[in-house]
Amino acid sequence: MSLADSEILRQNRWWSEPGWRESDPHLRELRSQPQRLPAPFIDRIELGEAGIHTLRGPRQVGKSTALKLLVERADERLGARRVAYLALDLLEGRPLTELAATLTRTKELAAASEPMVLLLDEVTVVDGWQTAVKALWDDGTLREDVVVCTGSSAVDLHQGAAERLPGRRGAGEDHALFPHSFATFARTLDEAIPLSPELSVEEIVSEQGRDSLRDAQIHGPALMTALERYLSFGGLPHAIAEAFTGERAPSERTLAVAHDTLLREAQRRGASRAAVHALLERLIRSLGSSLSWTSLAQDMAVSQPTARAYAEFLAASYQLLPVYSWRAGSGTPALGRDKKLYFADPLLHSAAHAQVPGVDVDVPALVENAVAIGLQRRYEPAQLRIEGFDMPSRLHVWRTRKSGEIDFACGPHDRLAAVEVKQQANPDRRTAAGIARAFPGRPAAVVTIDTLEQRDDADLVPAHLFLWALG
Repeated sequence: MSLADSEILRQNRWWSEPGWRESDPHLRELRSQPQRLPAPFIDRIELGEAGIHTLRGPRQVGKSTALKLLVERADERLGARRVAYLALDLLEGRPLTELAATLTRTKELAAASEPMVLLLDEVTVVDGWQTAVKALWDDGTLREDVVVCTGSSAVDLHQGAAERLPGRRGAGEDHALFPHSFATFARTLDEAIPLSPELSVEEIVSEQGRDSLRDAQIHGPALMTALERYLSFGGLPHAIAEAFTGERAPSERTLAVAHDTLLREAQRRGASRAAVHALLERLIRSLGSSLSWTSLAQDMAVSQPTARAYAEFLAASYQLLPVYSWRAGSGTPALGRDKKLYFADPLLHSAAHAQVPGVDVDVPALVENAVAIGLQRRYEPAQLRIEGFDMPSRLHVWRTRKSGEIDFACGPHDRLAAVEVKQQANPDRRTAAGIARAFPGRPAAVVTIDTLEQRDDADLVPAHLFLWALG
């Protein structure tokens, strides 16, 4: 059995309807958005080279829309019959043989005489999907085609494509879509804000970087307003569209979708709703503070290995961002020590916070969360980010007996930079001196509310300018 012919044809209207773009729900929603956000993935796929690609990223980040834009490109270049799209969540819970049958039947219905572009949306909902794809590759059914598989779990796609399809990916590569940065969010709200210079911490505290910050100060009020809103809306496309229209907070629907996403991902790992709510409440109450797996397990009423597994799975699914302690003596992360857990996008915090009545929003902690996201985006190698957020390699908490805690040590272990977040109107300059003692001769910055000050030990940089400069 496969998906019914009528369903396959419904999902591939371009085979018979030249005006399919006008009625396609993904493209219609894209047209309704006030601004077209960048989607570089569309041009990265080489349509003339057979291979199995993966497109990963959190739910609601726009993977399905990206595939429909890829349909447009393939339609124009190759012809309508040589591109097929399948929303495979319709096969969730059904036998693996139905996936293979659906792919075979889709190619029969397309009746293309040349290799095709096959877009398999949410393929990971089918347990063992890689077995079906492998068999069709081996028997030649897919050998000449460009296949793009999407999923919201880096674990599922990585294990399926990299580990279980060895030698069968052709020219296929791994790609990812992530929430947009604060800099993109700010420019969407106000086009007068300049493009980010996309600097590292070392570059931000250089003379050239300082000049860029001083030049950008004229946009300070607009960037501060944008940051206030970014801390609520985050960088997912539909949330940015709401922010652009002037809404002061994400809609109930947007919050509900984001919350359901968190629940669904954790429940796929076997977590109960009660355990997930306990996990999220703990993160809300302790955001920016260190925690142990043991204390998290006690809050969730589960074992320590179970609590750790749930949190790591959510990180592998791009929902959470753990930051581990840095072992200063050995130059390696101290996985057994207390760590910090951040939300991978501010909207996820907004959604979780809406479920925890009576707790005020901790704005300084949210700014620290945003800085963690920005530093991970700037420093973590692209391929490691694609594979999930569960084991950051270039972003850590720095702890020493003498200097205490510094929020972030970022970069390669032999070229670490330091960042401390102090959301205070008049930050204590002794913080900068303490960083210099812990990181002698290394670039360092103290992220403030509105103080911009060049120093020999650590520059003070307002959060809105710092996040804009990171890009």
